[in-house]
Amino acid sequence: MIQQMKRVTCNNGGIQETARVIMSGGIAIFPTDTVYGIGCNPYDIKAVRRIYLIKNRERSKPLPILAKSVSQAAGIIQMDDSMHLLVDKFWPGPLTIISRAKDPTLAKTVGDGERLAVRVPTGRCILHLLQLCNVMVGTSANRSGEPAVSGAERVSIEGDILLDGGIAGGTESTILDFSGGKVVMVRKGVLGGIISS
Repeated sequence: MIQQMKRVTCNNGGIQETARVIMSGGIAIFPTDTVYGIGCNPYDIKAVRRIYLIKNRERSKPLPILAKSVSQAAGIIQMDDSMHLLVDKFWPGPLTIISRAKDPTLAKTVGDGERLAVRVPTGRCILHLLQLCNVMVGTSANRSGEPAVSGAERVSIEGDILLDGGIAGGTESTILDFSGGKVVMVRKGVLGGIISS
């Protein structure tokens, strides 16, 4: 783990401090129900650019959004009945949905101009953080091409603060793309076997 980065515990004080960092334009690393994530305020263009630099991620690859509820997600992306059947079953949880964007600002800052990837995670720590931040970028806390990590001690990239919540779930979310008229599984993830069966 990077030693220079401020590290706080996943309790009320630590979560509040992490939220303050995010809302003031900073970058946070935090546990989710899947793997450790790195995120920021998705409306802050400078912070979003820093995420790309930290991860060494190609600008052509959109960044996923973490929302605090299904209703909030429905205000960010277009959701039809088939999507609702899945999210009613798997949200909050390890399912990421790609769909046409309703929020044009987010589509430009973290999407591809037309589409967004959104997930509603579960877990006390990440949901408490989202209640304070409202919505966040939430991508895996690793450099592009390297494996995601499930523990704070294995984080090898640096943000402004690390929210240590112990061991995360360990397997990345399943990604389904609904934007092209038919459902495409982009990443199998933890739910891949369940959804495809």
